[in-house]
Amino acid sequence: MGIFDKFRKPKEESTSTSAYDHIVPMPTAVPNQQEVPMVLGFALLSSETCDWSSFIDNLHKDAEITIENQPNEENIVFEVEGMQVVVAHMPAPIPNREVEECCKYNLLWPEAEQVVATHRSHVIVSVSGAPNPIAAHLLFTQVVSSMMQLNEALAFYMAPMVVSAESYVESAQMLKEGELPVQLWVFIGLYQNEQGRCSYTRGLERFGKYEIEVIHSEHSLSEVFEFTMMVVDYVISYNVSLEQGETIGFSEEQRLSLTVSQGIAVENDSIKVGY
Repeated sequence: MGIFDKFRKPKEESTSTSAYDHIVPMPTAVPNQQEVPMVLGFALLSSETCDWSSFIDNLHKDAEITIENQPNEENIVFEVEGMQVVVAHMPAPIPNREVEECCKYNLLWPEAEQVVATHRSHVIVSVSGAPNPIAAHLLFTQVVSSMMQLNEALAFYMAPMVVSAESYVESAQMLKEGELPVQLWVFIGLYQNEQGRCSYTRGLERFGKYEIEVIHSEHSLSEVFEFTMMVVDYVISYNVSLEQGETIGFSEEQRLSLTVSQGIAVENDSIKVGY
């Protein structure tokens, strides 16, 4: 059984359960979104070459995806269930210290800047033509995970997210258990000031959702991070659209207000959760 089959059931049986004790349909489309955005990210390598043979073997072993043709001029283009995948090796680092500058936002990997500064080339991975954002990200994660297993793989980069190769592969294993590795799909940023601790997301817009912000919370940064991740998981796993004036809670007593307004740490409007 392929990885997509774990997330595909007949329509009348298309349900998913989680720790939130809800039963809801698996997402098939995003409301008010005409076209599913391309998913694009970068694999950072410690060498100037890419081990295409091992990548192809990993993809076949882990995702049951077979690539018939060998790479042509450092590129592989193939299709999976109507989705187009492009994997292109660039024999040079990402310029202008772009990745290194993003490392300061990734508090979960303190050594990130030191590690990514050693990358000598990178691989661009993209998935387009997907029927829905979940399908796009499932396939994208499979492809990137196969790349992250290479000996020369250092890290994955999707601005502003930077993840070590080991952490990416470990999180991607959730797919084999029928779980969604949303921590690889949506970045959660943290900051604090005199008024409290704050968080924001980057990546929910690819799912047709508002980005989420927690502003001036009295909770610790770790609690704010964990709460924000719970909301992200809930929104993506159950295709939930949070709206102005509603409330959200993860217990019978918890009722947190939702407000839509201009983003503070994000460009467009965001959902502010009163946590």
